[in-house]
Amino acid sequence: MRGLRLPRSRSIYRPSGPYRYLVPLLAALTVLAVPSVASASVATTEQVAAARWSTPFQCPNGSTASAGRLIVESVNSFEEGTTPDPNPPIGVAFVGQCPDGTFSWGVGGATRTQLPTTQFDPDLEYVSASGTYANVRDNRGGLHTVSINARWTATGPIVTEDSGPGAWLKQRSATATATIVFDGNTLVDGAANYPYHAPFIRVEVCE
Repeated sequence: MRGLRLPRSRSIYRPSGPYRYLVPLLAALTVLAVPSVASASVATTEQVAAARWSTPFQCPNGSTASAGRLIVESVNSFEEGTTPDPNPPIGVAFVGQCPDGTFSWGVGGATRTQLPTTQFDPDLEYVSASGTYANVRDNRGGLHTVSINARWTATGPIVTEDSGPGAWLKQRSATATATIVFDGNTLVDGAANYPYHAPFIRVEVCE
């Protein structure tokens, strides 16, 4: 599963006074005088580890429901020539069906009370990620605290896929274990057990 890439921010400078019209004019003349040259592309690397769990859980009304689905992802995206974020965000999302409807939450946009720490082995042998989030909002307006401690361990060989010019992907199958604490209660403590979407460790480069 691929993490979402955020659009790059671009600063826009608008010259004032007479230069306001001179700059576009010079740019237009340059286009006419010089053959167009393809702009240099910058390669982006994305390091991903993902796993899913199926687990019983407590509904907001206090009842217990089965087969809640939890996904944990470590995603670190960075451009060529830049330093990877040593503390990339951890993606955690949950959804389950209670007697009175769906109950779901995710840590996106929550307050990080313990800075996430991630170790991503360059040979895709292992990944570890941990962190704590407060003010995790559920779909019913409730706020929660979630702590994550997860680890992926490779089990298979590196599989390489050529995705086109300047793009490639390397991936290994893996096992994953995690301890997820939700409002002081352990939601998950053990190996990923979701019957579909097996855990994996992946690095992808594209231009």
